[in-house]
Amino acid sequence: MKTRLLLLALLAGWGCAHGGEADIATLASNSDQVIWEAGQKALEKHQYDAARQHFKRIIDGFPQSEYGPAARLALGDSYFQEAGTASYILAVAAYREFLTIYPSHPRSDYAQFQVGECYFKQRNSPDRDQTPTHNALDEFQRLLELYPSSSYLEQARDRIKDCRQSLGRAEFLAGFFYQRTRQSCHAAIARYQAILNEYPDYDQLDEVLYRLGECLGLSGRPAEALPHLGRLIEEFPKSDRVQDARDLMAELRARGAPAAPTPSPGSSPSPAASPDPPSPAPTPPPAPKPPPS
Repeated sequence: MKTRLLLLALLAGWGCAHGGEADIATLASNSDQVIWEAGQKALEKHQYDAARQHFKRIIDGFPQSEYGPAARLALGDSYFQEAGTASYILAVAAYREFLTIYPSHPRSDYAQFQVGECYFKQRNSPDRDQTPTHNALDEFQRLLELYPSSSYLEQARDRIKDCRQSLGRAEFLAGFFYQRTRQSCHAAIARYQAILNEYPDYDQLDEVLYRLGECLGLSGRPAEALPHLGRLIEEFPKSDRVQDARDLMAELRARGAPAAPTPSPGSSPSPAASPDPPSPAPTPPPAPKPPPS
């Protein structure tokens, strides 16, 4: 009797901050089905704390219950629906615990998808920290690898595309910041080339190619700039940057020294030949224009 009263007191002490308290008699029930149904009703009413009390009661009090896997998923769902950074962290923990305990469960793909969703919901704009976006991308790609027959594949692919666009944009904004504000073409080139290597599906690749050509030209590397500008013209004929690329290519070619002829074997330079006068210093191209928003 004392044990039962203590249990009731502990259950009553859990409290509810979002939508009322769980019914003590239900929590003390010997029927896992009754507790499960009460938890589901509380979740539907967005009474998240009350719902979690019921789901935890099944997990802790009925370890062999048929509702055990569903209760663990519902626990994660309660945090996910509640939203907010702290709730998403707790949701990830609940879903990961489900995947650890039930790796082959029919709904394990759902748990994996939800882990990705938790990170996706926390992603920042491209000009801020991209750690949540990287984490979301990793989790959605993991879903594709582990569950190739999942019904969540199309949604995961859409999320992957969104993540890659955000990450590509973040790299571009960092590169343009170095190019325009810091006047550091070396750092900008590294960022632009990273987009070409890691995010070739970035939607504004024409702008990346043009900016990369600009920076290479400013760095005295016109021979490296020309292929990127040529690629822009060839692959993006309708881009607003096509004419800019043509103008920059003409300017770089005009400033570049012609290639020296290859001497024939055994020949030697004429002693009477006078050295060519030094070429004038190249005029740097104008400052870059801001990228389209």
